[in-house]
Amino acid sequence: MSFGQRESAPDGFAYLTGDQIALDLDSLSAWVLRLHPAPFAHCSPEEWTASLDKNKRLARGGGNVFTAAKAYADLMSLLEDSHTGIALQSFANTLASSNGQIPIEVATVENKTVVVQDWSKQLARGSIVRSIGGIPSRSLLGMSLSLVSQEGDALVSSVRMADKLWNDLAPFALGAVSLAPFALGAVSGDSLPLILGVNDSMFAKTKVVAKADLDSIKLTAVKRDISWRRLPEHPDIVHLTIRSFHPEEVRKFKRELKHCFQTICRAEKKSKSAITGMVLDLRQNSGGHIALMAELLPYLASEATRIPFGAQIKHSKVARGQLSQPWIGGSIFSFGYDRNFMRLNKAIRDQNQNNMSFVPFMNPITPKKRLNYSGPVAMVLDGLSASASVSLAAWFVRSGRGKTIGEPPMGSISGTFGNPVRLTLPSSMLQINVATARYYTEEPIRWQTKPLLPDFPVAMTIQDHKLNRDPFLEKAVEWLRRAE
Repeated sequence: MSFGQRESAPDGFAYLTGDQIALDLDSLSAWVLRLHPAPFAHCSPEEWTASLDKNKRLARGGGNVFTAAKAYADLMSLLEDSHTGIALQSFANTLASSNGQIPIEVATVENKTVVVQDWSKQLARGSIVRSIGGIPSRSLLGMSLSLVSQEGDALVSSVRMADKLWNDLAPFALGAVSLAPFALGAVSGDSLPLILGVNDSMFAKTKVVAKADLDSIKLTAVKRDISWRRLPEHPDIVHLTIRSFHPEEVRKFKRELKHCFQTICRAEKKSKSAITGMVLDLRQNSGGHIALMAELLPYLASEATRIPFGAQIKHSKVARGQLSQPWIGGSIFSFGYDRNFMRLNKAIRDQNQNNMSFVPFMNPITPKKRLNYSGPVAMVLDGLSASASVSLAAWFVRSGRGKTIGEPPMGSISGTFGNPVRLTLPSSMLQINVATARYYTEEPIRWQTKPLLPDFPVAMTIQDHKLNRDPFLEKAVEWLRRAE
């Protein structure tokens, strides 16, 4: 989760001098070294300085905001921390507000750019996009990848994040590729040619639309933070989907979660409607509050659980001013677990602390006996599952609670960075996030770079998209049937 400043967005085509970009790079470097809990976990001080100097040198001639953002992202890539980097949503909003958006969402499938959603309803799901406006779609993916912060070795997650920037970057790129420093890109209402198909065999067009117009269309298809159902073809299996641990309505989130397990509990008392398995779907769940993630544990854990094991905090005035882990009132877990957040908040606010401190989560979460579900569970993940979702997955794997299915998420089993603060660079006015804490999920404390590897890897195919098929869910059901 990110907190912080909300300065006005920069113009996507504003020209920055080399000196302005260098000022931003120096500011960025100073902030990271002052605020980040482990800036040299994956690189040496010498490598950091060399990268800083390299990016200043490459940007000496100046450039647009994308040129600057690429330099900043390249420096921060040494941290291998997805919580520290360009604030991508803010950057995407900047581009979209200035240049419009393409009403197409894509994913990289079988090493091709594939349509997964066309809000204008012109292109079929599964269509392969070779180029747009004369720019190869793979070039757009490369532009997006250059801005994405990668968590350790989580390459799949980086590609999934880059896919999300595609429709924001396309209108901008049509102007950015020009040699003129003040080139203008596509604007709302422009029609852009598309080349489709493996052999450049089909042609189509798509229109650039205003961000506000596309946002209004998307509102009709907003997915809820939490939802659950019995699968129509498998009514003895519950499919619980959690898209975020940072819901708009906390009470509604907790109420829906409790209702799900109440229904399971009632069903288990009736032999004719018993539940034989659960699919816990965390795809595209980018994380959120630890306290809300922990709400799941009393329903699923069979013994007292410490999650996370503890947090390493880097103290600063910036963190004290922006961060505070909320107490989620009315939680189902015992008051003892809330004491962990009291200690964490006290540590964040304490002005007399040394540079670093470790806050143990000594009070465990205990099972809720009346509504605790002990049956088989399949956890479904993808490359966009991150932060608190990965912490939950780490507990799930270590405890042997069930099997994981899907793609490697954005993080390892050992923990994740967190508590990012939001800062605005002085020249470009771009917003960046810098992590100020590191959460450990296990004892003894260690730090891994390899992402969690699912027990049953699954990847979407082009044919899956064309048929609107969900192989992730199919694999989860298959395993649950074997686990009966």
